[in-house]
Amino acid sequence: MINHKTNILVYVFIFLSLQFSYVQADEFRELNFKLFDAAKAGNVNQVKQLIEQGASVKARNRIGNSALIYGAKSGNLELVKYLVEAKSAINMLNTRGQAALMFASQGGYIEIVKYLLKNDAEVNNFSLKNVTALAEAVYGEHLDVAEVLLANNAKVDVVDNTGKTALIYAAAKGNVEMVKLLLTKTDNINQTYNHNLTALMWASGYGSNDAVTVLLEAGADVELQDDRGRNSLMIAASAGHADVVKQLLSHGAQLEVTDSDGKSALDLASEAKNENVILALSAAH
Repeated sequence: MINHKTNILVYVFIFLSLQFSYVQADEFRELNFKLFDAAKAGNVNQVKQLIEQGASVKARNRIGNSALIYGAKSGNLELVKYLVEAKSAINMLNTRGQAALMFASQGGYIEIVKYLLKNDAEVNNFSLKNVTALAEAVYGEHLDVAEVLLANNAKVDVVDNTGKTALIYAAAKGNVEMVKLLLTKTDNINQTYNHNLTALMWASGYGSNDAVTVLLEAGADVELQDDRGRNSLMIAASAGHADVVKQLLSHGAQLEVTDSDGKSALDLASEAKNENVILALSAAH
């Protein structure tokens, strides 16, 4: 009889303990959700309060983001420092392979980038799309961030899942200073990537004439052809960029070259009815 009563008491105790555990777990889960929201907003005081109440810097949401990742995205240096000092994992990756440094680089938050690197952030982490912090900085046109990353041995010639490198992004955007900076760190100016495209082809296709100038002066080859058989002159002619066409011609681009369909730069310009390009090409005959 005594054993029977004892067993009942044990079961009751276990049941109540489990119920308490569930309630406690829900409370901590709610605190962590609030922590993510506070970090997104860059609210340092609220983050501190939530951590004091039991929220965890190690917590991650369904896409793997931590409070530190959200803090880096918010651009709040004070918040990032607090979270790092609270033992947040600097190199923690979310489910897309992104770390805090990538988001700070993407946002152009130079002081956060410097602080994270000083505290051993990995400069060459790759996301699932093979994007690095440097590529994020270049795409966002944050020259100062790119300079700092390169000074910390960021790799320049990483090819992402779309077949582009940091140099290609800079060339396509026509960011001359960024192109010049990246060229100091790579010898692969004529490297071909997705569809056999080069940095010069990208700059030519987007009409980034100043970037074309820098690339040509650095030794970019005007006669390389992509997987359609088109060179930089054909790409610029088809897109209607007369100034780029003139510059490529002055650097030795040949009018007689044809693509896989047997079309020349003039043929492509005529198809696109780009009168200024047609005039520039005709004048070079």
